[in-house]
Amino acid sequence: MQTANWPAFDEISPPKMVCFGIGNGSGSKLFQSYLDGHPQIYMVPAYILMYLYPHWDQWKDEYRDNWNWDTIINAFCIKHASLLDTRQIPGHDGMTTLGSDKNQWLEIDEQIFREFLTHLLRDQPISCKTFLLAVHYAYAYARNENLSNKKVLVYHIHVHEYVTKYLASDFPNMIALGFVRDPRSNIKGRYESVVYIDKHKLNATDATVYRRRTYYYHSVWFTESLEYLKGLDPDSVRVVRHEDMHHRLDNLMHATVNFLGIEFDNCLLHSTFGGLKWWGDKAYNMKPMNKPNPRVISLDWQKRLPLLDWFVLEGLFYNYCRKYDYPLYKYNKDNVFNRVIVFIAMLLPSHYEQRVFWNYIKFSNISAFYRDAWDEARDTTSLKDYGMNAYYRHKWSNTGLNLWKLRWYRRVLKYADNLHHNQKNSNFSLMFLVSVQWCYVIVNIFRYLWSIVTYPVMVVKRSMLFVQAFIRRIVKYEHLPESL
Repeated sequence: MQTANWPAFDEISPPKMVCFGIGNGSGSKLFQSYLDGHPQIYMVPAYILMYLYPHWDQWKDEYRDNWNWDTIINAFCIKHASLLDTRQIPGHDGMTTLGSDKNQWLEIDEQIFREFLTHLLRDQPISCKTFLLAVHYAYAYARNENLSNKKVLVYHIHVHEYVTKYLASDFPNMIALGFVRDPRSNIKGRYESVVYIDKHKLNATDATVYRRRTYYYHSVWFTESLEYLKGLDPDSVRVVRHEDMHHRLDNLMHATVNFLGIEFDNCLLHSTFGGLKWWGDKAYNMKPMNKPNPRVISLDWQKRLPLLDWFVLEGLFYNYCRKYDYPLYKYNKDNVFNRVIVFIAMLLPSHYEQRVFWNYIKFSNISAFYRDAWDEARDTTSLKDYGMNAYYRHKWSNTGLNLWKLRWYRRVLKYADNLHHNQKNSNFSLMFLVSVQWCYVIVNIFRYLWSIVTYPVMVVKRSMLFVQAFIRRIVKYEHLPESL
């Protein structure tokens, strides 16, 4: 297509918005990989645009004196560089290990993308809705896709609270797809994947200190995610059982195209991104596979799930399990006696909460934390930059931590390290650096002790979360959309 023949933004038929990747299950990227390559779908790989809306709010404040499309496009191409080349700002999504040999990535021509995006936005009023649509148009164009064939836009927004906070107001007629999975089999993998990601995203001391929050936010995901769909038209919302990608993929994909209003295509039966085979990611503690993981339908969870947690989960998710055909084993009768027992049991620390606490007070882990603090103090180049990746500023489970703001003890350590580097023969700079290094270690020791002292607070918060969800279940106010 020649530049002179480029369509204006208003000449492109607006697609139906599909809000995608919400729910308390798993498998959203796997399911998305089956939609890859469909000629009637606008879609970018994985959830590269997950933080677009919070970034938009951030940019409006940062660039308020120069708020125009050029500024926005430049900020976008920096903060969402993985859209242009998945090797940039890589996440745990498997987008750099694609293809038969697991050594390929996705890349588009940045100049073409920028020029077409700039052309589309010219003379358009500035809004995130317009920008979101234009980004998808430009990405599809840069990949030589036929825009005239497109009918729907699948936006993997992923974060449950963003649905009502941002997307629903911009696209009031959107439809939504979420994901559910047997919570008893999902709890271990979901928890451990968060621990794994934090271990790689955070400095070692931060990953340890903030582990006290992990199970609580893990529980928020399980109990609250579907609740964010309550404000949407029930006829426009469906959920996908992760297990159905194993048991009935063909039927599931036919049901999906009927719900989306598009035609069936054989690409829907193959797991790819950008036309390349997708193998998952090591964050999920599984060997690479270009198909649904059999672990999802395995009953091995019955061998490792403690009896108390098993009973609590079945009591808490009783209606959920019956709705989505997950057999109940321990909580067979929903009577007053069982409800009282579950209520009391959910107030007690869970298996993972107990494990985190005992790990905190284990001498070997205390020693390891001390060594990590010293390693960070002595080698500031090893400290991660929390200012670039949106994970640190906008990740919902990092709420309130302000990771993107440089802490005073890191700021002083950086200053002392630079001073000593510039004055290598100075005894003063050496003494100052050693003093600051000790300060860094001592501060982190106090942070560690504070994590132990305040850990019961996180257990109480999680208990109250379960109580709230349990009451919703009892009064039948919980939100359980229909499945495909």
